[in-house]
Amino acid sequence: MKPFALVLGAVLCASLVLPAAAADIALTVVNIETPQGVKIWEPASVVAKKGDTVNLKLINRHADEHGYEIAAFAVKEVVEGNKSKDVSFKADKSGIFPIKCHLHPAHVVGQLVILD
Repeated sequence: MKPFALVLGAVLCASLVLPAAAADIALTVVNIETPQGVKIWEPASVVAKKGDTVNLKLINRHADEHGYEIAAFAVKEVVEGNKSKDVSFKADKSGIFPIKCHLHPAHVVGQLVILD
């Protein structure tokens, strides 16, 4: 029984030390209007791990176009009114990065959090 316990302990310790494999993250982000009349992308925060491929489906539920920009990852899209657009990028650096609408900066504020 003791050799099994030692092997099991070694396997568990090794799994804690090895980095997690990169994953594909898929998230739908929708442009909505709050009860106060402010247009925002929801969810405002996007979280992934360094090395992940982030796939976003941006859905604009308004008649007018809206932008979605994460400058640190060269994401700068315009989503036409009542349309959607798919965006993908590699999360190759960790940190907290702003998300904004480059067409209406006062309307949309969010953050991308990339964990190590």
